[in-house]
Amino acid sequence: MAGSGRGRGRAAFTFDIGAIGFSKGAALPDVVCQPPPPFPSTDNKPVPLKTGEDEDYMLALKQDLRGTMKRMPYFLAVEEDCEAIERYSKKYSEKKHAVWTPDWRRLPREMKPRKKTKKAGAKPKKAKSSEPKSNLDVLKKIEEIAL
Repeated sequence: MAGSGRGRGRAAFTFDIGAIGFSKGAALPDVVCQPPPPFPSTDNKPVPLKTGEDEDYMLALKQDLRGTMKRMPYFLAVEEDCEAIERYSKKYSEKKHAVWTPDWRRLPREMKPRKKTKKAGAKPKKAKSSEPKSNLDVLKKIEEIAL
């Protein structure tokens, strides 16, 4: 039965503490009660952005293109969940989409929307009218079957 249980008073490590840099009976390092620094120091600084007339023009062009694409009617905005509290800023930030009317002469006919029309050959089917027969007719049929 030896070897089972909790060890009878002797603290035994399951690994060699000398492998991690401590000797038997040596004091362990102090506990650090401070959070780590928020960002590590960067040795390599990022390259500064190019500045100049050409870069400013390209940036303005890019922003204008993105704004135009967002105002198009086919831009799919992400639907946000309705919140219980109506926000003041959302009330006044309504997006107005531009109306896009395509030139159908430049596009294929298959893309042009068509109004659905009913086919001339298809007629609605009439339901069979099951009129209740008189009791005399029913009785005559029963007599014929019984004989």
